[in-house]
Amino acid sequence: MVGPADRGVNESPRRNLARATQRFGKRWLVWVAALAALTLALDFAPLFDVLGYDFSFVVGMVAAFASVDVGHGVVARDRERRRSRGDALDARGLARLVGVAVAAALATLVLPLLLSLANAARVRNCTLTDGFAFFALLPVSTAIFAAPAGVLAGVLAPRRGRALAWALPVISLAWAAWRLWAEPAVFAFDPFGGFFPGPIYDEALRPPARLAWFRLVNLVWIGAAVAVALAAVGRGRDPRRWRRPALLAALPVVAAAAALFAARGDLGFAIDRDDLRRALDRTFTTEHFVVHYASGAPKSPADLALETEDFEFRYAQLTETLGATPAGPVTVWEFPNADVKKVLVGAGHTLYAKPWTREIFLQGERFPSTRLRHELAHVFAGAFGDPIMGVAFAWRWKGPLPIPTLAMGLVEGLAEAADTSDPDGAATIHQEAAAMIADGNAPPLADVVGAGFTAQSGARAYTMAGSFTAFLLETRGPERLRALYHSAGDFSRVYRVPLATLEGEWRAFLAQQPLDKDDRARAAERFRRPAIFKKVCARDLAARLGEARGLERVAPREAVRLLEGACADDPHEPTFRLELAQALAFAGERRASLEKLGRFAADEDVTQPLHAQAASLAAEIQFHAHDWANAAAEEKRALALATEDGDRRLAMAKLRALETPLGRDTLGRALFGDELGGAGADPVLMFHLLGEFARLFPTDRLGPYLVGRQLLGRDPSLALPYLSRACDDVGTDPGALPPLFARECGRMIGEAAYRLGDFARARGAYGRLAAEADTEADRLRALDMQARVLWASARRRGPVGADARP
Repeated sequence: MVGPADRGVNESPRRNLARATQRFGKRWLVWVAALAALTLALDFAPLFDVLGYDFSFVVGMVAAFASVDVGHGVVARDRERRRSRGDALDARGLARLVGVAVAAALATLVLPLLLSLANAARVRNCTLTDGFAFFALLPVSTAIFAAPAGVLAGVLAPRRGRALAWALPVISLAWAAWRLWAEPAVFAFDPFGGFFPGPIYDEALRPPARLAWFRLVNLVWIGAAVAVALAAVGRGRDPRRWRRPALLAALPVVAAAAALFAARGDLGFAIDRDDLRRALDRTFTTEHFVVHYASGAPKSPADLALETEDFEFRYAQLTETLGATPAGPVTVWEFPNADVKKVLVGAGHTLYAKPWTREIFLQGERFPSTRLRHELAHVFAGAFGDPIMGVAFAWRWKGPLPIPTLAMGLVEGLAEAADTSDPDGAATIHQEAAAMIADGNAPPLADVVGAGFTAQSGARAYTMAGSFTAFLLETRGPERLRALYHSAGDFSRVYRVPLATLEGEWRAFLAQQPLDKDDRARAAERFRRPAIFKKVCARDLAARLGEARGLERVAPREAVRLLEGACADDPHEPTFRLELAQALAFAGERRASLEKLGRFAADEDVTQPLHAQAASLAAEIQFHAHDWANAAAEEKRALALATEDGDRRLAMAKLRALETPLGRDTLGRALFGDELGGAGADPVLMFHLLGEFARLFPTDRLGPYLVGRQLLGRDPSLALPYLSRACDDVGTDPGALPPLFARECGRMIGEAAYRLGDFARARGAYGRLAAEADTEADRLRALDMQARVLWASARRRGPVGADARP
């Protein structure tokens, strides 16, 4: 039986809701129900089911429309009451309406917040502090801005105020979308939409300080609008008469709002090309490119010449590969590093292109650039993409309705396919796709080639789309591929067969690709990670990992704390455990680090490449403990587990250093560093130690090999004699380099000769590499460089890139 006290408790929320509805109106109640329903839906959507950025962003977008509508509703209800009493709105009344509207708009957000917090009992929510911050900076701040805007719309347009109120967020968001289309940045700040951070592949995200400053500026903007409205609302029955004292008081706020709006670029809220030109203040031009870079990252004439030729060679390759060219010169924005790029345009480690403006956004890397051609291919594809964005977009008729179709898989697949002649790793893209399929990590192709591309893991989606599109390009030619791209993936019309038939042919082709255990091991690690939508607290844990890596050397105890929390939140992610072992070693807890590495080594679920990294870390710890025998044992294990030639060469060089005291004091110091994690920290000291090793062991070809490697990017004329000593005409010399080093030495000789304009020697070096390659990826890389040499020798007259104008 329910007593009177129990009835009071049960009826209290109903009474409160009834009172709120009576005060704010039924319109408010509808929005409360709508936002609550939205939250319940988001609670079952991965990534959006935790109180964080993504949940707050979606709720904030809906709250913008709810708040302006509620604000207008407050004015409409007040107007009815005033009409019955026969009085007019005055400044005090307007101020009261603004307060009521803000309270009503904020009240619509109570249930979404409570429901999201309740969902934390079902779904792990790793950082409520960040969640509250995002909720405050997105939906709450939006409501505080939008509700007064709705009030002002209702006051300004008594008859069409609701339409005007709804138009405000629509126009504002449309303007934000226009900026994303027309300006270089891929992030957006908007008073109604909040904050769009940029590409989803930059997973790490904390509440940015810039967003907090933006929200303070929003308060100034809406405060200026309200101040002007208070001055405009007259006394008595004449609402057109300005109140001069109030107007004078409003002027400073209006001036501040105007000044802040004018300074939005300097404040980082809306970056345009002028802002980028100020940051990237140096320019050079070539036949087909305008390249902007920062004076803080100086380029020598040789660097400019080499980069010029790199751009033009890739342009020539893509012209032949795709059979099309951009409509004009390509603008390259080259940032000094990922952090600067993240601040200026919103994408850190993600490179991107805007085909419709013929712009690509890169960060500096050593020659030859491994990612230039991919981004440049997007610009080339703009020549046969849709007329607005230059991508694989089209309208398809489904019955009487046109349906927009965006084939993101083709957008990225074509760029990957155009870049297959220079593989980035030890396997070709077809071998990687075959290994992914063999391990059962491949998503359905139909989900990859269309709009579902972004919902997949980036590594899996790019590889699957790239391999399939490359197969179409290789077997059916560029003309049909261009038509397919323009149609946004109408396979049946372009190829006269359905996608399933083409997929069958492609899978049969992949089944013929040679795969060894290393290919499978690399694929198991590269493709094991799920998409961001399926990760535990994806944004927070990615941010925590990035912070910990930045603190490992300067504040290792804090890094340990962050990583211990990450391991607790996601105990099944091995990279967190490996990073924790490293942070413990940096913090001086080497015994604890080695114990964790021992447990890590015993974990059969960890992939081979991660086991190799763990063994290498253990070897480094043992080296700095002067336990040479165990250091060598761990390094031998790292060598046995390594799946990349670069890792194998490093392990072999470290083992050579551990053989003798003199080797440890020279080569060992250079490769292991004077302290944990200090390898290569001082390039001058490292170069001296390598030179000393070469001097003390004159018959060992590893010394001149390493010295030549250090000199290659700085002065190829100095590097070439060392490299020649290391690997030319070694015969049966007992000090000869192992084949793994000899191949790399031959590649460096080819690059040095190319840089110096000795094309005959470069052709010979790359020809031998192609003929003697152990893998298809190595053969393709050698042939790609050989093609570069042939192109440059036909083009070049005088010094390399003499047409570059700094």
